[in-house]
Amino acid sequence: MALHITASMVQTWLEPTKATVSSVDTVLEGQIANEVLGRLAQTFTQALVSTWVDTTTTPAVVQQIIAMYYAGWFYDRAFAEVVTDESQTSYGATLRNWASTLLADVIRGAVELADVVTIPNAGVAFYPTDASSTRLAQLTNTNCDDLSLGPAKFGMSKVF
Repeated sequence: MALHITASMVQTWLEPTKATVSSVDTVLEGQIANEVLGRLAQTFTQALVSTWVDTTTTPAVVQQIIAMYYAGWFYDRAFAEVVTDESQTSYGATLRNWASTLLADVIRGAVELADVVTIPNAGVAFYPTDASSTRLAQLTNTNCDDLSLGPAKFGMSKVF
C-alpha cells in the first residue's frame, strides 16, 4: 500500500529527543488518510481526490495535515500513561486540533492547495459563448459545421 506521507514528514512535528519515527505504520496512516481525503471530497471532486494516492501525487498541505494527525496519534500512543489529569491537553491532542483546523480551512477555502489546479464549473458548458459569437469567430468558422455562427439575427437597443 502506498503511503501519503514519509517518516521524516511525521518527525517534523515531534521532538526528536522524546519521540522518533523510523517508519510509518501503514494501517494507522491509511485510516488517517481515508478520513482526511474523505472530508476533502466535500470540496474537491472525488475524481480529483482519488488521484492522491502517494507522496508524489498528494498535495503538500494535505500531506502536512495527514502527518500532523499521524504525529498526534503517535505521540499519544507513546505517552498515553503520562497524562493522568483529564484537564491537561496533550501535545498529541494539540497537533490533532491544529490539523483539524487546517483541514477545515482547506474545506471552506481559506487555505488554498497551491499545487492543485481546479477548473471552476468543470463539466458545465454553455454554448454559444461570448467568444463563439464574436464577429472574428463568425469569419473564421467558414466550414459551416455550426449553423448558429451566422450573423446576428437581432441586437439590443433596436426598435422593431
